[in-house]
Amino acid sequence: MIERKEKNSNNNYHLALLIMKIGTTKQTEQATINDTDRETVTITLDYVIQQCGDLNRFQLLHYFFLNLLTASAGIVAYYYVYGAAEPDHRCRLPYNIWPNDQYKTINYTHEQLIGSWVSNDDKCLIYANLNLTDKIDCGTSNGWVYDRSTYGFTFTEEADMVCKSRTKRSTLATMMQSGGLFLLIIGSLGDKYGRKITASMITVIIFVICLITQIAMQWIPMSINIK
Repeated sequence: MIERKEKNSNNNYHLALLIMKIGTTKQTEQATINDTDRETVTITLDYVIQQCGDLNRFQLLHYFFLNLLTASAGIVAYYYVYGAAEPDHRCRLPYNIWPNDQYKTINYTHEQLIGSWVSNDDKCLIYANLNLTDKIDCGTSNGWVYDRSTYGFTFTEEADMVCKSRTKRSTLATMMQSGGLFLLIIGSLGDKYGRKITASMITVIIFVICLITQIAMQWIPMSINIK
C-alpha cells in the first residue's frame, strides 16, 4: 500500500515536471514567433497611415490646425513685405506749380517741371523757389509722391517712412522679428503642457492677433502716430 502511494506520488511529480516543461517550451516558442514577427515588420509611411486610420474628422481637424499655423505665420511675414515696402518715390511738386501731382508723368510739360524742380541725385530734396538754387527737405514742404504700380498703397506711403523717417521701417522690422524670441519659452511650455496643447494655443493666438490688427488698421479711425 505504501509502495503504491510512493509510485503515485512519483508519477504525479513527473507529470507536473512534464507539464511545466511543455508550458515553458510553448512560451519560448511563442516568444520566438513574436520576436520573428517584430523583426519582419517594416515600418513604412503606408503602415503608419493605416495604423492612424482612414481620412476622417480626426485627420481633418489636425490638417486644418497645422495649415492654420502655417498660414498665420505667412500672413505676418508677407504683411511686412507688402505693407511696409519702400516703393519708388520723389518729392511732390509745389501746388502752385502742378496741382494734384502724381508719380507718373502725364505729359511733356509735367516731365519738364519734374526734371527742373526735383533733385536728380537726392529723393529727399526739392528746390525751394523758382530760382532753382536752394534746396529744402521734401518733408517740410510738400511731401512725396509714390509709385503704386508694384505694391499699391503701402504703410510706408501713409506714414512717409522715407528719407529721415526711414529708421522707422527698421524699427518696425526689428519689432516684428523680435517675436521670434518667444520661441525660447515655447519649447518649455511644450514640455510642461504637451506639444498638442501648446501648438493649438499658439496657433489661435497668432491668428487672433493678426485678425485684430487688420481690423484695427483698416476700419478703426486713428492717427498715423497711433498706428
